[in-house]
Amino acid sequence: MQGQGDAGCTRTRHARIRGRWHFSDPPFQSEHRPVMAKRTKSKPQERGSVLFDVLYEDESRASNRRVPMEILGGLDGDEPARQLIEEQDRVIAEKSGRPLRPIRSLTRSPIRAPSASDE
Repeated sequence: MQGQGDAGCTRTRHARIRGRWHFSDPPFQSEHRPVMAKRTKSKPQERGSVLFDVLYEDESRASNRRVPMEILGGLDGDEPARQLIEEQDRVIAEKSGRPLRPIRSLTRSPIRAPSASDE
């Protein structure tokens, strides 16, 4: 049939009308299509960083000092975080010309729960 495009096609039983495919014959109905397994969503992995609050000997405080999670854990606990923060403080003291402040205590910052405005 001349001039009817895909509508007169005998090899396939579907037509393309205005840019969309229209399936009307049984081979294209959902019961005949192969079923693909649904992807299960994986849980987020605990990677990234941990935040620490630092209290110095002069009673000053630094909050939310970021430490990579890879260096924490094991038998040393949070001691690698103290060493990393002391090294960061040493570099900052050299660049600023201020004296190095000794650390009195180091505690993990409390985990902030997401608020309704964050979602």
